[in-house]
Amino acid sequence: MKTIIRTLLLFLILQSCSNNYNNADIFGHWISTKSANTVELKFFRDSLIYNAWGKTTKFSWKSDGTKIYYKQMTNIDPELKTEFIMDYKLNSGKDTLVLKNSGSEFTNEFIKKN
Repeated sequence: MKTIIRTLLLFLILQSCSNNYNNADIFGHWISTKSANTVELKFFRDSLIYNAWGKTTKFSWKSDGTKIYYKQMTNIDPELKTEFIMDYKLNSGKDTLVLKNSGSEFTNEFIKKN
């Protein structure tokens, strides 16, 4: 009986420590509306694919409800920063995503592609 209780307790602890960061409303394909060049973002549970200027870059990411923390995994230049933070907001219909790089006033708006 003690073994079963310990196993259940361990399972509950591990479950509560699992990755609950990523907002599922962000998952999917997003296209910019304000950029001079089309920017595409594809959010998956475990990765973010960024496509702009004909170059595709993969990131790992997580969110906390107001910010997206992402780390570059491909096309890495050792001279440049690889970890970033963006503030984000979804509209009430969850089909428009507004992103703002932390430390900048520039925002970009993305529409969810079906």
